[in-house]
Amino acid sequence: MADRLDFKEPAGKRGFGFALLPIGKLDVISHQRKASAPHVARVVDSINRVGFVAPVVAVERDGRYVIIDGQHRFLAAQELGLKQLPAVIVPEEIARRMLALNVEKEPNIRERSAVALSIYREMVEVSPKTYEDDPAVADAVVNAHYVTLGLAYAAYGRLAGSSFEPILKRCDSYLDVALADALPVREARAARVVEANKLVKAVSDALKERGMWHEFVGAQIISYANPLKRARKPQEFDGVFDKLLDKLRELEEKPEKVLGARG
Repeated sequence: MADRLDFKEPAGKRGFGFALLPIGKLDVISHQRKASAPHVARVVDSINRVGFVAPVVAVERDGRYVIIDGQHRFLAAQELGLKQLPAVIVPEEIARRMLALNVEKEPNIRERSAVALSIYREMVEVSPKTYEDDPAVADAVVNAHYVTLGLAYAAYGRLAGSSFEPILKRCDSYLDVALADALPVREARAARVVEANKLVKAVSDALKERGMWHEFVGAQIISYANPLKRARKPQEFDGVFDKLLDKLRELEEKPEKVLGARG
């Protein structure tokens, strides 16, 4: 690697580095959003006009450098055949925070969950004995239920994540176990969310057959079956989903109850 300059960034006095890195040693983080070809073209034009003035931000991993901010600049540099790129090199804990916060627009629940799951899986691999309720995990993942939803989305793409989120916020907290042991628990929780989602769809389909469907019926079904409507304190996940699933199975037999009709 070329000479590296280490410095303290002015806001929090954290230790960063700066270097001109060979472009062949740079990779883009796997869970970045899909690159925009028009954006890359605009960056190519900008570099041609004024030069490569904004460094990419990267973290060092296994002798290579993973870009966590600057995907379009990197792709533009490849198109231009540049051999080196200026890079700010940040420590791992800062990289994880940036992945959660560095977005071009407000992410939706699916995007937040996908990023959280990717970070979580990486932490399981790198630090399997770290407890899930360690502050470092919360700092990187933001909300525990994002991991559960990320796994649920991965298993069943047509998930009504935003409708389940208010329930999960109140019953899906960080676990007092090591990450290696927490992941199977998260996977089991995700499976129950998917099961609930499929039951909601079954009730919705039954209402459609009866000519009683409307655009927001899915959210109405979940609201009707939600066992936390009157609960004030955080609840335990399995107890909440036992009740939720039982209620949804009842509705599968008599779907019209969700609309206040008598069958």
